[in-house]
Amino acid sequence: MVAGLPEDLGGLIDRARWGRAHTLIFASTAIGFFIWGIINALAFSVYPSYNNVYYIVVVAAAPLLGDLLLPWISDQSLGRKNMYIITMSLYGIGSAVIVLDLLLLKPGLRQMVIFLAAYALSMIGVEGEVPVGLALLAEIMPVKWRQKSLILSPNFENIGAAAGAAAIYLTYFLGPHAPVVDAISIVGIAVGGLVAAIVIRLMMPESIRWLTARGLANVAEREVKKVNFTEDPGVKVEEVNNRLGVKSRFLVLTSWSIANYLTWSLMAFVLADYYFKPPQLYLVMFYANLGAAAAGLVVPLFIEKINTRSYSLLSFALASLSFIPVLLYVALGLDNATIFYALTFTNLFFITFTWFARTIYEPLLFPTERRAFMVGSVRAVAMSAFTASTYVTYNFSELDFALYGLIMELVGLAGALWWAFKGYDVRMKSTDSLSAIPSRPSYRPLS
Repeated sequence: MVAGLPEDLGGLIDRARWGRAHTLIFASTAIGFFIWGIINALAFSVYPSYNNVYYIVVVAAAPLLGDLLLPWISDQSLGRKNMYIITMSLYGIGSAVIVLDLLLLKPGLRQMVIFLAAYALSMIGVEGEVPVGLALLAEIMPVKWRQKSLILSPNFENIGAAAGAAAIYLTYFLGPHAPVVDAISIVGIAVGGLVAAIVIRLMMPESIRWLTARGLANVAEREVKKVNFTEDPGVKVEEVNNRLGVKSRFLVLTSWSIANYLTWSLMAFVLADYYFKPPQLYLVMFYANLGAAAAGLVVPLFIEKINTRSYSLLSFALASLSFIPVLLYVALGLDNATIFYALTFTNLFFITFTWFARTIYEPLLFPTERRAFMVGSVRAVAMSAFTASTYVTYNFSELDFALYGLIMELVGLAGALWWAFKGYDVRMKSTDSLSAIPSRPSYRPLS
């Protein structure tokens, strides 16, 4: 024990009642995810104005940089709260430049270059914030609310993306000015969220687990006072005995991530192109994100009642099955907007189940001192696979893409099946025991 810090600090965090600090952290991460969804939508609203290959390259590369660099800095030196200063600065500056660029410059190469630079800056910020936000939620949320928090907070990305798609659809009817008005509307919403995030993040505490992992005892002692450590008498926290090495965890999570990334956009951004043009394309985007957001409201209703190993297996099985009606739609040569909207909603509804398997497990299975970077690395592998996939599938037909989606989900299902036998349930389990590496302590000694 270190003077000034409670004994069994990790246990106190796990068994705590919900308090003001938890509300601030949940709100902070939820706003960050919402901004992520909004800014993601921005890329699709402006692309038709440029239709340039370099646009696609930047949109693919910027998230990769954010997912690797910023989480690494967060783990090594800045922590969770201080990293938010960097991420907010990046997408705050990027958003401001985007507005000025679209308002002051005429369409052309110069406008596109400035837009892409600003958009890349914004995407590095919001994408880099995702692993940090998941790490923060895993490190400080009481186990009673941990899984729900790791679902409900990320679900704001789906809500933000749905709001962005709705804005794109509504502004389409403004004619030639639609892309500019739409982009400014989306950026305006993002800036509003940014202002709220700044206020909330100034009040929230730093991750106490990260501080102790870095040996910052004095700072940890100060932050402990900001968190409610009143124990919930009804909470019984258990240890995990069946510990797997980091390599095994990483491989399983990567199989899930690849399946998730390579199927997420198939209905809304690939197959839809074969059947629709704007504004119907934007409606497909809206229904896709609406289905994803709906899943984020349904899963928390039962996530504490089901073994998370079984949940992971079920989610990939349902996502795989959701491609069967898509295959039938394509094979039968159907062309009906209402049916396609319904298929898109259903497909994304179940694919999002698999995303929540990831948002629960990814931050819980890696040690605190490198948690954010490992989460970012899992995502980075899938992003790279997605980029490679765009070249491999360049000449695919509609039926090829539908089959491809099913096969990718089966890859995730194979990983979930392995985890069902070798992995473990995370419900009411100690965060420190879940993330511990066999034969290694969870924390470095405090000085």
